[in-house]
Amino acid sequence: MRKGITTLYAGLALLVATLVLVQFFLAGLGWFDPSVGFDAHESVGFILHGITLLVFLLAIAGPRTRQDILMSLALLVLATIQISLPDLRDDAPVIAAFHPLLALVIGGLAHAIGRRYIGGRGRASAAPAGGTGPYAR
Repeated sequence: MRKGITTLYAGLALLVATLVLVQFFLAGLGWFDPSVGFDAHESVGFILHGITLLVFLLAIAGPRTRQDILMSLALLVLATIQISLPDLRDDAPVIAAFHPLLALVIGGLAHAIGRRYIGGRGRASAAPAGGTGPYAR
């Protein structure tokens, strides 16, 4: 069961990385077509934030390694900061301007988390058959 949770953990992290790319498109669409606005960008952002919470909870339930838990906690904290940055545009525009840069960090971190177990050289994909440890059969 833990292997399935670990796969879901990694898959959701890769979904976060993909949604970050979608967010850049939606932001551009809102910027270049004012009739569209930023509603879709905001909605996907809140969904993305919720997924980062799930990634963190799955890190605790699935891989349970210190590195996975800390990486997923960092992802959650960064996503929480990310959704608050646009609110600072009037009072602290220089801080709010970090919104797109932080998105790149979030996308990269989410990709690194996902690649540890899906298509990467992570412990799960490199574990020898019949070995010992949490990923042994």
